[in-house]
Amino acid sequence: MALRSRPLWSLLLLFAILLGSLHVSWADEVQFVNGDRITGTIVRMEEGALIFRTTYGGEFSLDWSVIEGLSSANPLTIELVDGTRLRGSVVTSDPEEVIMVAPEEIVTPREEKVQLRKISMAMISSINPLPVFRYNGNTSLGGNRTAGNSSTQAVNASADWTFRFRKAHRAGFGGQYNYGEANDIVTARNSRGNLNYDYFVSEKIFLNVDELFEQDSFQDLTVRSSTTVGLGYQFFDDEEHSLSAVVGPGYVLQDFKSRKTIQNPTGLWAVDWKYWLISNGVEVFLNHQGFQDFGEQSTAIRINSRQGLRVKLNKYMYVTFEYDIRFNSRPLFNNKKLDEALIFGIGFDVGN
Repeated sequence: MALRSRPLWSLLLLFAILLGSLHVSWADEVQFVNGDRITGTIVRMEEGALIFRTTYGGEFSLDWSVIEGLSSANPLTIELVDGTRLRGSVVTSDPEEVIMVAPEEIVTPREEKVQLRKISMAMISSINPLPVFRYNGNTSLGGNRTAGNSSTQAVNASADWTFRFRKAHRAGFGGQYNYGEANDIVTARNSRGNLNYDYFVSEKIFLNVDELFEQDSFQDLTVRSSTTVGLGYQFFDDEEHSLSAVVGPGYVLQDFKSRKTIQNPTGLWAVDWKYWLISNGVEVFLNHQGFQDFGEQSTAIRINSRQGLRVKLNKYMYVTFEYDIRFNSRPLFNNKKLDEALIFGIGFDVGN
């Protein structure tokens, strides 16, 4: 009986070991000098602060000087004080030291590759440092078509790209095109494009320059150009949560097909928000711009607002469910004040 049970116990022991190893791989761990430990995900370390993410607290900053050791489930890029960059998983060894498993020198190779390397915590200058130039963008395409008693079709396309250079400079551009028809009659044809630049005077406060171009065949609008400068505040800015707001004055020029061009001052308010409901799985977003025109020629309130969610299919592809609003409190030719669109599409995003 004992001989028969030995393979079973061996399998149970192997299963327990595998479970233990899986548990280790589920999360990174940080150990403090006072003996406390927390588990989660190591995001990066720069300028003496470790950015750490947990499922219960989001991202927060830890003082590097109070950290005694760390372990990682996935490879990290570690930059040493002498400029050497290594990539590999790390485990805590002695206090104030870590062992890098299978390190690979990726920037300044100075010695042969080894399977283990002991590193003093004091020699680490950064972990997963952000590149000097960063980019992130998404492009999506959506539409629908029906046939039978009624024939309708619609096409929607959009793009949104952001570029960062060091910490002070951020620029972006985006655009959107909408077309629709019903029973061979065009019911919608409009587009808009946007250029913006932000200069960060501090970690949270930035100066903003924005240019918005709009066209709408059904509002007799050849082009509307809204140029604004503003003051912005970045409430959150990490991989999980981004929120910023801008207010400022501007100038708008509107050129129409059947009436004279009008020009007048305007005021801008804007909100840009992105939040991962499920990390790298489901993201909600809001891109809102509002204008209050001033002067004798126009006192309209104009709003462009895109909101919805994106569901990741893989590393690059996603599906999007979007609700768009375009509002003008003083439309021409008795047009409706509010245009709405429900958009379902598929897109891709890339970034570094």
